[in-house]
Amino acid sequence: MRRSFLWWDLKEPATLLGAAGMGVFVSLRWPDVTPIAARAITPLLVIVLFTVFARVSLGRLREAARDSQYMFTVIGLNFGSAPVLAFLLGSLLLPDVPELRVGLFLALLTPCTDWYLIFTHLVGGDVARNLAVLPWNLVLQVALLPVYLWLFTSAWLPVELGEIGRALLAYAVVPLVAAQLFRWRWGERRAIVRLGFWALALVVFAMFASHGRIALAHPTLFLRLAPPFLLFYVLALALSQVVARGLRFPRERALALACTVMARNSPLVLPLAVVLFPEHPIIALSQLIEPVVEIPTLILFSAAVRRWAVEEVGAPHA
Repeated sequence: MRRSFLWWDLKEPATLLGAAGMGVFVSLRWPDVTPIAARAITPLLVIVLFTVFARVSLGRLREAARDSQYMFTVIGLNFGSAPVLAFLLGSLLLPDVPELRVGLFLALLTPCTDWYLIFTHLVGGDVARNLAVLPWNLVLQVALLPVYLWLFTSAWLPVELGEIGRALLAYAVVPLVAAQLFRWRWGERRAIVRLGFWALALVVFAMFASHGRIALAHPTLFLRLAPPFLLFYVLALALSQVVARGLRFPRERALALACTVMARNSPLVLPLAVVLFPEHPIIALSQLIEPVVEIPTLILFSAAVRRWAVEEVGAPHA
């Protein structure tokens, strides 16, 4: 079971990287495709968000309250310490490029809504608790994104609060309501997951097809963003384990907490980066770099945890 999960973890980012490479090739070989690809991004993103929201039942919000201590711990780390840490890393490590600071901040601002469950399973964490807090992670990021964007990014690249509200209405509230109505009428559909992934792959292709020349003009973009991304994961992991130890969480709960705090890059952020910063495409491209760094990091983390678990089981008892 774990091997199949690991294969899918590798297959998804590899497919997205392939879509990015194909997009760059198309942008260079057939530049007339660029405006068509740019127009396709918005409807594709709406499809992606609809599929994400359709996989989450808001009716399960009360389920997380059964373990209020874990729920409030996750909320505090995901929506309290993580945004502050992302802001500090951007300010300290990218002081000369405001577009990269905003890109870094957006990528790390909100928690992941899907992959973190896979890695919770891989490390032997408490999947049930992380599944229970998923609706809260989703609802709170929709509610708090306008506040965070206005508080943190206004110092770097100002955005009007009304513009943020309109973007969230179009890309969050409407797809969320439509997805919940879909669930109410037809229930869960496995095809939604596949549709969402391939729609995301098309988004990546369209992004690089429309901005491929910009990506090539900034060959150090990955090298500039990878170190702060990696530092965030390390600090988030350390903080989650300090908190888990202080609250005396069992091993499975501590590992679950680590996964939900480390995994970032909500799909909700990419459309906001496209809509709110159209004159700075580097910000949107930054959102595509984060999972390229995050997924291998989480794979290494899960492999290390499994290795330690094997060593503990095999160690002789005193």
